[in-house]
Amino acid sequence: MKQHTLDPENWNMAHRTYLIQFALPRVSDYGTAEDLVQDVFLSAWNARKRFRGDCAERTWLTGILRNKIIDLYRRNGRRPSVLTTDMDASARDDDGTFSWLDQQPDHRTTHQPEAETERHEFLEELESAVTALPDKMGQAFRMREIEGFSTDEITNELKISKSNLWVLIHRAKQSLSEQLSPNWDGVDEFGGQRAA
Repeated sequence: MKQHTLDPENWNMAHRTYLIQFALPRVSDYGTAEDLVQDVFLSAWNARKRFRGDCAERTWLTGILRNKIIDLYRRNGRRPSVLTTDMDASARDDDGTFSWLDQQPDHRTTHQPEAETERHEFLEELESAVTALPDKMGQAFRMREIEGFSTDEITNELKISKSNLWVLIHRAKQSLSEQLSPNWDGVDEFGGQRAA
């Protein structure tokens, strides 16, 4: 696998426009998009020593930006039920689908502390389970289903074929289902127990 390096002095010139264009349809405000990109550069600078070189610089910065956008929606207590990019075919993967995370409904758990706690616990367990998957399988699942990367981005980054990607995703889902089902089978999406 090719080892990538960082060039922080060139981030603004090389990636600023791309990152703003990535953020803008998701936040619908140019000023907010610019602020997020500046936050990305600051966070990336602070985390530069932890960069492993297993992905391209732009991919790494875009991943940080995705997390900043998610954090923004969490702070505002909402998640967009439909992203602007969902209307644009270019935001879809080449098979016409969106990432698993973007397809999740907005259940607004603002006044449901039990549901918020359940969600937080589930996400922690999901993160643990994904981390425990074999390396490429875990990377493929995280990039596709959590971070929303396209098939082409993932296959290029991981140096695998599309059919190999689908096998990895399928096996990851099976494994995660087996690991998570015992703890989460009887809990509904609002954190309550399902009726038998």
